[in-house]
Amino acid sequence: MLSIWIVSVLLVLALWNLCFQKHWDSQLRVSATFKEESVYAGDETRLTEVIENHKKMPIPVLEVGFHTKKELDFQDTDNTSVSDYLYKRDIFSIMGWQKITRQISVKCKKRGFYQIQEIDLYTYSLLHNKKYGKIRTNDASIFVYPARTHVEDLVLICESLSGTVQCAKHLYEDPFAFRSIREYTLEDPMKTLNWKASAKSGKLMVNTYDSALIPKVMIFLDLEDGGILKHDELIEESISIATSLAGKLLKQGMEVGFLCNGKVEGKEMALPLSNQRNQIFQLERMLALYQATEPCTNFDKMLTEYHKKHISAAEDAVLVFISKNAKEVYYQKMQEMLGKEGQGLWVCPIEQEEINKDRCVTFPPSRVKYVIRGVERS
Repeated sequence: MLSIWIVSVLLVLALWNLCFQKHWDSQLRVSATFKEESVYAGDETRLTEVIENHKKMPIPVLEVGFHTKKELDFQDTDNTSVSDYLYKRDIFSIMGWQKITRQISVKCKKRGFYQIQEIDLYTYSLLHNKKYGKIRTNDASIFVYPARTHVEDLVLICESLSGTVQCAKHLYEDPFAFRSIREYTLEDPMKTLNWKASAKSGKLMVNTYDSALIPKVMIFLDLEDGGILKHDELIEESISIATSLAGKLLKQGMEVGFLCNGKVEGKEMALPLSNQRNQIFQLERMLALYQATEPCTNFDKMLTEYHKKHISAAEDAVLVFISKNAKEVYYQKMQEMLGKEGQGLWVCPIEQEEINKDRCVTFPPSRVKYVIRGVERS
């Protein structure tokens, strides 16, 4: 009797393992998705894991694992390991026709583009003497935009440099810039009628106004870091200054253009002057994709090529240069681009301890306003 019982148990185990091996992953759905499509560096989001078993067969032990870049900080550190990547592995027990949903808090420490493209699934036979595995494709991604930083002082400088340029023929009339009174035509709106002047002259007369130029700001960003010692904090601060300043200026209705000597997938990062709503979206997304491993064009060379193509740029826009590399050759090139009438701004991120030790480079006052931004070393 005992032998029959043992044989029956072994037969059941064999049949279970055979059936389990063939069908454990059938109708098993696993996904991982981020709550938001994009966040800013330093913000938190949530990753949602969903496991659905659409069959009667239970899975007593199911390991679910994935990996992504280590700059994403998972608040649940259990079953998490970090090397070149961050590896997350959790163990579940799921019954037939069951759905398990789990949310994990994630802190996005650094700008970038993060993906979870594969999910590893592992399970075991009843006696744990065999292991079965599958890899499922997954479509989860999130853009982490550059961190926002304080730029109100830079906005004020840009406003003072741009001023209010008046022109008789341009985009729109400034109702506060009165020019003259003339006789009414059929094309004039009724609101421009000057009733006092009309009564005196006996004819319909209208007010005319000068047109105001939309202020323009062109931002040049230098991401070159060619020294032996890398300065990641200064590069990241430069990127944050560029995006934060552009965002503030665009909100005030200014036209903003952008040019950078860094590249994304071998392509130049550039945006023409525009005040469209999607301008800051394109800029933040483009800089989120930038990786420091991409080679940079020499900043002086980039400025020279731009100046050749847009020799009158300084007459139309305020030029803003953001570079941690305080080089005299850059300073001279900026002055050359500005010509005799233009004015510009150079923002130079420098490590705070260098400022404290009075080691930062300064230049004599001129039409290039030089602003030092202290950055703490992490």
